[in-house]
Amino acid sequence: VVLYLVVRAWSEPDRPRLFRRIGLVLVASWLAENTVIHAYGFYEYSPRWSIFVDQVPLMIILIWPIVITSAWDMMRALNGGAGGTRTVLAASAMVFADAYVMEPIAVQSLLWWWNEPGLFRVPPIGVLGWSYFTFAVIWVFDQVERRGASGWWELLALVVPQPFVHATLLVTWWGALRWVNHPIHDWAGVAVCWAVCLAVSVLAVRHPATRRLARRDLLVRIPAAAFFFVLLGLYGRDNTPLIVYAVAFSAPYWVLTFRARGETVEGATV
Repeated sequence: VVLYLVVRAWSEPDRPRLFRRIGLVLVASWLAENTVIHAYGFYEYSPRWSIFVDQVPLMIILIWPIVITSAWDMMRALNGGAGGTRTVLAASAMVFADAYVMEPIAVQSLLWWWNEPGLFRVPPIGVLGWSYFTFAVIWVFDQVERRGASGWWELLALVVPQPFVHATLLVTWWGALRWVNHPIHDWAGVAVCWAVCLAVSVLAVRHPATRRLARRDLLVRIPAAAFFFVLLGLYGRDNTPLIVYAVAFSAPYWVLTFRARGETVEGATV
């Protein structure tokens, strides 16, 4: 988290806005997650966590703003710096992918656990929740930017995501996922994951937009990814399907990193 903040702030012309938004996402994500846990009880955190803010560990609260902000940065870069609904949806999809690799590893590590079945004991509704939240909170910031409104309007990020997340979760659960709530075979999930990740990798190789990414925005995500792969090595080394599953997610990131542009700083290319 600290590394991301330092690197991100270094290249940000409007640092007060950056830190204001990260702070708003931090508070809004806690409000959303805490109310979801209280309302539905679909999952719970291990008591091994040191500091809780009601139902959510403090470290989790600090992590999600970085996941969401970095996803938005990358999708805006791919879209030529433009915002709009397409960019917001793309960032939400990226957070969905990030969550679907983090969740199974965290569950395997007994950092938290779900009370409903799914792929590697993670129900799809759990991952969708963070995607819904990402859409709502980024949509607020995007609307403020596009309308040229005062930064005070960004306070809506504390209000809009809460009803949106609860409404979309309820509609998704009772309209679809409630009726297909079954365990997903590990190797079937692995096969689908590899097919999707390879398809995205091929698209990344062929699409010229990937040249717009700054390599810095990808490299700054490596420490967080390394942390989860360390967890995988510690707690999942005997779970072959989970290992093969997690490795699949690295393929698109390798392609994006090699295709991303370097940045010239004092005569050196980064």
